Amino acid sequence: MINNLIIKTSYSRLKDGSLKSNFGDLLRSTSLSSCLNNDFRWLTDSRALPLLKWFMDSHRLIVVDADIKDYGLSENTNIYNIDNYICDSDMFVQGSGAWHGYIRNGRGDIIPENDLIRCIEPYSGLDCAISWQEALIRGMGFEWHEQDYSASNAPAFEVMYDIGFNWHVHPEWESKKWNEKLWRNLEEALSPPLSVSWQQGVNDLDEYVHWISSCSLIVTCDTLGLHLASALRKKVVAIVGVTDCHEYSYGRVFFVRPERSDCMPCNMPVCRYGKTCLDSVPVESVARTVFEVLKK
Repeated sequence: MINNLIIKTSYSRLKDGSLKSNFGDLLRSTSLSSCLNNDFRWLTDSRALPLLKWFMDSHRLIVVDADIKDYGLSENTNIYNIDNYICDSDMFVQGSGAWHGYIRNGRGDIIPENDLIRCIEPYSGLDCAISWQEALIRGMGFEWHEQDYSASNAPAFEVMYDIGFNWHVHPEWESKKWNEKLWRNLEEALSPPLSVSWQQGVNDLDEYVHWISSCSLIVTCDTLGLHLASALRKKVVAIVGVTDCHEYSYGRVFFVRPERSDCMPCNMPVCRYGKTCLDSVPVESVARTVFEVLKK
């Protein structure tokens, strides 16, 4: 019988009702697992398996198209739902346990259980004073003890480079980009003395994990690489500002932001004013932060 079931797939629902690929939230949701004393199963989609396999044992994973009745759900099962949409209608009918997080209302819709869960909505624009991870843990009814990403299967590959440039962003999210010319100038500012590697594994998660593991520090925009590098316990310098970034730092993530403006964070894939706000972040500021972090 399953005592605790976590539900989180590789997608999240946006305000307009569409689904967005969301590996970042999938990965940082693994912090919830440490609250359950390794007594849990995780319901997800097949697309998430190549990522989750690096961070938890495969026997804990259930794919949504499996027959959930075979896994022993009961009215005593605690269901911790981190998906803000119905990922499997049959499972939602069968899952009659105690629901937490995103719960069913009387009409069968999925709604946030409380204001803390509302804070983890993708691009919600809410002014949350705490980190995404703390909102998740406390919103699910647990005390916050800086629970970290799960790392039960995290790889330990040889470090080959001082710095990794995680410079790609999703093609629809132009606003998250830092201009390639600035990345080139940053490379000149860092090497020598530091060795720099440009992002590898853009279309291959295994290669991507290997590459991040091979770097001591990752410089990144607000993409999966930020969360993946932190989950792999790497030092991270993150260039952010146009999107909500309530990432808990765990003492290893350091943020560089553009000068504050009234329209930030806009959470818009493309700037409504035709700008690229992150390009105002000086190369010198990023380079200085890299050198400072490496000294820590």
